[in-house]
Amino acid sequence: MCLKVARGTVTYEDRLHQALNWMSLENRRAKQSVTYVVKCTRWWICPRGKPEGQWIQVDLGQYTAITGVIVQGDSSSHIRTFAVNYSNTGESDDWQKLTDRGQTVQLNGDNGRGKPVNVTFPVVLMARFLRILPLTWSSSSYYWLRFEVLGCRVPSSGAIRLVGGDDKWSGQVEIYRHDAWGAVCDSSWDMKDATTVCHQLGFIEALEAKTGLSSRESDRPIVMNRVACTGTERRLADCPFVCTGSQQCNSSTVAGVVCKPRPDVVRLVGGSRTSGRVEIYRGGSWGTICDSNWNVTDAGIVCRQLGFSGALEAKSAAHFGQGSGPVHMDGVACEGSEEKITDCPSYCWEETSCSHSHDAGVICSDGNTVTTNK
Repeated sequence: MCLKVARGTVTYEDRLHQALNWMSLENRRAKQSVTYVVKCTRWWICPRGKPEGQWIQVDLGQYTAITGVIVQGDSSSHIRTFAVNYSNTGESDDWQKLTDRGQTVQLNGDNGRGKPVNVTFPVVLMARFLRILPLTWSSSSYYWLRFEVLGCRVPSSGAIRLVGGDDKWSGQVEIYRHDAWGAVCDSSWDMKDATTVCHQLGFIEALEAKTGLSSRESDRPIVMNRVACTGTERRLADCPFVCTGSQQCNSSTVAGVVCKPRPDVVRLVGGSRTSGRVEIYRGGSWGTICDSNWNVTDAGIVCRQLGFSGALEAKSAAHFGQGSGPVHMDGVACEGSEEKITDCPSYCWEETSCSHSHDAGVICSDGNTVTTNK
C-alpha cells in the first residue's frame, strides 16, 4: 500500500519560484537556491523564459522507499513529461537517474485536465533526496506543478515491531539493526522488558511477557540476549543486553509481548483483514457488540475507525462466530458522522440480555490510499 510521505524540505533551481512566495527574478542572486519546509503539497510556478534544465528537489529527511509521486498542474499550464533523479546525500556527484533496464525513464505528468495523476515508478527507489526534472510541458512558456511523494519510511536502527500475533497488540518482538530485522532471545525476558517494548510502540502498558515462542516460525537471527530493562527506558535498544549471535542463545525460543491497548479500540476477529466480528476493548477486557438495530451506517463507523474507506455489509447473528466475555454495546444507533463506534448512542443504563449468538460483524471496503501527516 502506498503512503503519502509526510513533511520534507523542498529546494528548487534558481529560476523556479513558489507561487505563494513570489519574488521577482531580478531581485534574486544568480544560481541561488532557496529552501522551504513544506508538506509536499504546494503550488509552484516557473517564470516566463526557458524552462529547460529546471528541477524541484525534496529532502525527505531520512532514507525512504519511494514508490512514485502524485503530480497535478493547471489545465492550460502543466508538465506533460518529466524525469526523476535521486540521491542518498544530495551532493552533486551522488545523483542517479531513474532508469529501467539501463534506459532513462520518461514519466507522464498532467493529462491537461487539472486533476491529480498518480505516477508509479517502475522500480522502488531507496533514497533520501528526490528531484523532479520537467522534460516537456504545455504550450505556455511556464507551468504550474503540485506534487506529493509516495513511499514509506525505512525503519531506523532500534525500531521494533510485533509479528505473528493474533492482533497488533501482541506477537513476537523483532528489532531493526544493521538494515535487517532480528529476534530477541527469551532468556531472562520479563515484564520490565515487555513494558519497555509496549511503551516504545505507544501502548499503555504490558499485560504479559511471552516466552517459549518458536524461532522456527521466523528465519530472523537472534540479535539480543538476556535483556535487562528497568521498565523506564524509551526504547528496547536502550536496555542492557548480551550482544549475541543465534548460536549463543541458550534456547531456540524467542521473546514476545501482549500489550494493553487504549480504551475503545476496536478489532475484527474471526474473518480477514477487512472483515470479522467487531470487538471493543473497554474496562480491561475485549467484548462484542449486539446486533440489535445493527446496520451498514454503524458498520461504516467501525470500518472508518479501522482505516478503511467504508463498509460493504453489516453482518448479524454471529456471522463470524460467537465471541466470549462481555457484550459491551447494545442498540447502537450511529448517525454516520461519528469518529469511532463508542461515540454512537447505545443502551447505557440497562444491562444487556443479548447473547453471543447475536454478535455483530462487518465487511469493510478496501482499496483506499492511507494518508499520513505525522
